[in-house]
Amino acid sequence: MKLILWIWCIVFSCYSSSWGQDSIPKKHALLLLPGFGSRINGTGALKRYFKKAEMPVYVASYISRKSIKKSTENLEHYYQTHELSQYDELHVMAYIVGAWTLNPWIIQHGKRNIKTIIYDRSPLQERAPTILIEDLKLVNALLFGEITKDFIKTPYSNLRDTSIHMGIFIETYATKVVRRHQKTALRLGPIRWDVESLQQRYDDFTYIPLNHDQMYTKPQEFGQEVFYFIKHGHFSEGFKRNVPVQNPFVKLKKR
Repeated sequence: MKLILWIWCIVFSCYSSSWGQDSIPKKHALLLLPGFGSRINGTGALKRYFKKAEMPVYVASYISRKSIKKSTENLEHYYQTHELSQYDELHVMAYIVGAWTLNPWIIQHGKRNIKTIIYDRSPLQERAPTILIEDLKLVNALLFGEITKDFIKTPYSNLRDTSIHMGIFIETYATKVVRRHQKTALRLGPIRWDVESLQQRYDDFTYIPLNHDQMYTKPQEFGQEVFYFIKHGHFSEGFKRNVPVQNPFVKLKKR
């Protein structure tokens, strides 16, 4: 009888230990990689909104005035100094130049603990660097530097790692800058709204009824969708009802 009790205690102990280990919640964190728009709109609204999140949220300062390559080096420095490797799973939301920086960084250093990437892409706003260089030279020199020229000549690195869950927000409206310089924007060719034109592997995508500036100032419009994607690996069906608009150059009313 004692032998049976002893064996049972060992089995139960092993089972309890294993069950307890599996039940320990994983440590998650969200890394935001703002883009050029942060120089105009700031990141205050993003920080205030995501401060309430159930996981730590980091808003990285990494953009170099010199080049994408230097921005990639800055991102590696940020990852190391903020000890982001401590998390079991790191989720990333990358704005436009953030995507141009993040993908080469992963290709160079490996995915590490990155589990999710949500890209904020815009067929319209990705033409803004050309507008800055051709029409707004002084503004470009003061706010951005040489990186806008480097952005234009740097091919987009399509990250193909299928072990990372990837989603894409596609903005559907033009910012004030793109709207006022519509001719320059359209001189680069017709606007394409199909997701394949973005040359990025994805598990799911959704159009979002905002312009690029609002992606900084109105995080409440999409923030919950970020966490929905992190949890489920796809966007919610309700949010995916958004579609491209007939005239993306209309002036949006403040709301």
